[in-house]
Amino acid sequence: MRTAILPCALLLLIGAAPATRPTIDEQTATLAGEWAGRFKAEGFRSTTAGPFVIAGNLTDGQLARYRDGTILSSQRALTDLYFKTPIDRPILILLFADAGTYQRLADKWFHDKDVPHYGFYRHHDRTMLMNIATGGGTLVHELVHALIAPDFPDVPDWFNEGIASLYEQSTFAGPAGIRGLPNWRLPALQKAIRNNTLRPLRELIEDDNFRDAKLEGINYAQTRYLMLYLQDHNKLKTFYAATRDGHAKDPTGLDSLKATIAPQSLEDFEKDWRAWVLTLRFE
Repeated sequence: MRTAILPCALLLLIGAAPATRPTIDEQTATLAGEWAGRFKAEGFRSTTAGPFVIAGNLTDGQLARYRDGTILSSQRALTDLYFKTPIDRPILILLFADAGTYQRLADKWFHDKDVPHYGFYRHHDRTMLMNIATGGGTLVHELVHALIAPDFPDVPDWFNEGIASLYEQSTFAGPAGIRGLPNWRLPALQKAIRNNTLRPLRELIEDDNFRDAKLEGINYAQTRYLMLYLQDHNKLKTFYAATRDGHAKDPTGLDSLKATIAPQSLEDFEKDWRAWVLTLRFE
């Protein structure tokens, strides 16, 4: 009896077709379909491009400009610079033309009642909500979070927010494709340096509570301008790769920073960095 059963079982196993995961384009189309009714009810226009479903209470022209001039352009430039692992699940980007609609639909659709002024990214369901009336800077900031997630899932908070903040004021220019520029976070950082109240980079990097309410604002500024310095000295791409690839042995990224700036010591580097920050201007 066994000799009769085994071939049948083997045939069943051999004949069973393996399950195939939908392509990213198929997943994106499915996500767009799932949201179509809600978009229609609110008068939202929508479009799909790559792994993104993009929608908002904007004109067709405005939506296209954000899609092509900000989202896709930033994705291409940032991916070329840093990311080895592409997005394999779709991302929903909701662009709200006014604060009222942003707050109302964040509550209605996601039960988020206390939302940041500019916008935010919901990591667990890959959704970006943007109060686009405040400008496109936060859109690029949050896009960096979405792009870095599959490439560097264990990225330290300080590094994640630093590199995302770098591109909240940026331009498409030069061989790198996209470059961060000085922005509104500069004056607070310069004041802290002049008043000798800014903690050392080592302490910032080794602190596992980046979002401490007393330090969060200056933390963002300090790590953003560290990234800007490394960018302007052609070391940021190397630093990102070293921090990602060495994470298992160097979870904070401090050793990767030391290797990136070698042979200069961290203490000498910080002196140069602080002096450089004081030369910057933002108007």
